[in-house]
Amino acid sequence: MLTPYSSPVASCRTQTEIKKSLFIADIIPVHTTDDVESALAAIKKEFKDATHHCYAYRLGTTQIAEKSSDGGEPSGTAGHPMLHVLQGNELTNVLGIVTRYFGGIKLGAGGLARAYAGSLADTVKAAPLARYTPHNRMELTIPYSAVGSFEHYVEGTDIRVLDRAFSDKVKISFLCLPEKAEEHARVFTDMTAGKAQIEKIGEEYVPIRK
Repeated sequence: MLTPYSSPVASCRTQTEIKKSLFIADIIPVHTTDDVESALAAIKKEFKDATHHCYAYRLGTTQIAEKSSDGGEPSGTAGHPMLHVLQGNELTNVLGIVTRYFGGIKLGAGGLARAYAGSLADTVKAAPLARYTPHNRMELTIPYSAVGSFEHYVEGTDIRVLDRAFSDKVKISFLCLPEKAEEHARVFTDMTAGKAQIEKIGEEYVPIRK
């Protein structure tokens, strides 16, 4: 069974200058460690002359794998504060990278932690986030005479119609919340006098924007 989770639906970037140092923060959706490595490599190539590339990521749903890196900054001043930002926002399948161009003024351990965490937090606020919610994928077969009733019923419900196929009957593929599946099945049975055929095909995530 799929587990709901929150994650960005697309990458987002912000930048901040703190005491002449430039902090460029990226939030990137990822699903595997290969995704993480590819994204890190791309950022390092884009900002190849930067002083530091610090990151934190979280992967998975039921069991979450986490990792962070200070990218050459003093231990505990960058990666771990960034990881706390991801944890605090309950995000997973996400990579946060903060690239720093050193401006010549040292910030101290506390100042670095605030700078890295604050930069990433600003990007999280700006990022397009969604709650990835498990839905059942269903296949419904009904007679032509019930199509109008079906279309009227689904308006305003959680049902998301994916496809309609017309032959001697009408076959409709749709997504719905798992807890609503039995209720919908009863309605379709009643509206067709027992002629509806409904089958669960599988499960998939639907991103619902926050």
